[in-house]
This record gives sequence, C-alpha cells and structure tokens, in this order.
Amino acid sequence: MNNQSGFSPSVMHSTKIPRTEVQAGCAVGGRTPRLVLTFCALAMFVALPGRSQTPAVPPGPHRLPHTSPIARLAEPAFDAAKAKDLAGLHYNFITIGPESSPYVVADGINNAGMVTGYYEDTNGVFHGFVWHEGDFKTVDYPGAAYTLLYGVNNRGLAIGYYNDGTADHVVAYAVKSGAWETPPDISGYPLNEGYGINDLGFAVGNAFSSTAAVAWVWDPVRRAYSYLAVPGAAEYSTSPSGLNDFSQVAGYYADTDGNFHGFIEQGGNYTIYNAPGATETYPDGINDWGVLQGQWDDANYNYHGFVATTTGYFLNVDYPSSAATAVVGINDKLAICGAYSQSPDFATAQAFVAIPE
Repeated sequence: MNNQSGFSPSVMHSTKIPRTEVQAGCAVGGRTPRLVLTFCALAMFVALPGRSQTPAVPPGPHRLPHTSPIARLAEPAFDAAKAKDLAGLHYNFITIGPESSPYVVADGINNAGMVTGYYEDTNGVFHGFVWHEGDFKTVDYPGAAYTLLYGVNNRGLAIGYYNDGTADHVVAYAVKSGAWETPPDISGYPLNEGYGINDLGFAVGNAFSSTAAVAWVWDPVRRAYSYLAVPGAAEYSTSPSGLNDFSQVAGYYADTDGNFHGFIEQGGNYTIYNAPGATETYPDGINDWGVLQGQWDDANYNYHGFVATTTGYFLNVDYPSSAATAVVGINDKLAICGAYSQSPDFATAQAFVAIPE
C-alpha cells in the first residue's frame, strides 16, 4: 500500500527570543491569562477569536535518565541525498493495537522500531503501550488512574504522564528494565505532561492550570526547566511536541486568530513552518536529520499526515482509504507511526506503523 504524495516548498521564517530558565519546582508567574488552554486525553481545545474551538487533534503530541550528555559538534546533517530519499518515499502500513479499543495512537518510534503510545479500553480508561516486532504490551504506572506514553528515544526510554486521581505527572519508563522515574512537577500547575525525549535525556512538554499553561524543556543535568513561547503566539498556546539530539524542538502554536502553525526552536531562534496549502499545521516531532512529521488540515479541516524537511520538501501521508490521518512519530530511518480514522473528526482512532519500501 502506498501513500499519496506530493512536494512543494514550505513557508518558513525565523526570529529569536531568549529562553527563561527556572530550577525544578519553581513557578512561572506574573501573567494575567487571556487564553485558557486545556488538554484532555483526546484533544486540545483553545478559546480564541474567530472559532470557538479547534478540531480535535491526537496528542503527538514524550525521562529523566541520570546520564551525562555527549556534546554534539555539528548541525543536523540533512543533505541533498536525504532529500532525494524523501522525494521517492513510499510506505507500507501496519495497523497495531487492541482491536476492541475505540482510540489507539502510536506516538513514538525509535531506530530499533520500538513503538510507544496509548489506547482507551472498553471502560474508557487510558493505558500506555509498547509495541515491537508484533509484540504488544500494556504499560501502566503503578496505582495510576490512567497512563499515556508518548515519545521514545533510542535508549528505550519512553516519556508520557500518569494521573493519580487528582493531577497529571510527567513520567519516564525504561522499556528494558521496567523502571519508572518522575521529574518534579512545575509548581502551581496540576497538569504536567511530557511529550518528547531525546537520546541525551532532554525532554519537552506542557504544564497546565485552570487559567494558564507553560511549554517547557527539561535539562536532566541541571535538573532545571526552561520555557518556550513562540513570539507573537496567542498566550499559552505554544505546545512543543518533540526534540532531536541537536536541541531542535518542534511543535505548534496558535496565532491571534486561532489558527495553528508549526515551529522549530533552536538556541532561542524560532523558525515557523506551514505545510503547503494548509489551513493549520501541527508538527509532532523532528528526527536527527531535521525531518519533521505531523498533521496538516486542508481548507475543509480534513486531517492529513505529512513528512517534510526544513529545506522545502513536503510529502503528504494518508493511511489508505481513511478519512483522517496524523503522523505522530518518526525515526532516523524515516519509519513513521501515528493514527488514522474512518471518522473525519477523529472521534475514533486506530494506530499504525509505516515502513519505507
């Protein structure tokens, strides 16, 4: 089975704003909320002028190993040869996850083909999972009301969050050993969610209160958070989805009209990405070659997956015969994972893994 594909230039520009760094446990305060951003297990809704809420988006939407980062001396090595690989890319799709589940999302895939994600059981409870070479394993944080896993790095460390009945807490799960680790919550934010983790243990996510939200990057060496906000974005709308080993953070944000755009942040520089012809663009991560993946919405708000490069190549990826597709994870071999639906509004979802032919 092959995807529908096409290439066209992306729209990108960049600006720079410094990050704010706060030690673990310190609050980010002093702002009067103009925008209330709430995350639930299935979707993100943002109250903004022009539209009462955005369409539902599968989180794509990610910890804390005690490791010493290895210094990276070069920028991502994306080159013309890799662009040609993308230009001729076709995928074979595999559906994974419990057939009884109404909602399954494959969120992260590493270079060994290990896939992490989450699913809803028949009682409406969410569980994390790990899938590898056909073996599917449910993963729940001990005693949690529910657990969701998002990204996974090449060391087999997955990131996500669990709920203890009253609050969400970021959690990391070591697939091989079964060990769990939790970073400190951000003070004043009862909902702490992790989305992406790189091989050096740096991670990204969001924290939410009833009136505010922060987008964060976790430094496992300093054990400190720094915070992101795309310049000109609607307040509290910046959502980082993933990051690579070159400290490039990819995610999305809303403008003041309520439309979503992608961004890449590196060293305080923000590059804005819009998929060609898209009404809205939601990057869900970036690999070490600088290849983005995610979801874009057409003029009718139909959902499509994509794989794209920061140098202007774009590949549309739709699960065959589906009504909606989101590409949520990618590895350095250009294998992807995500979710598709026969419902245009993603009311239900099935997870997939797609391997380049």
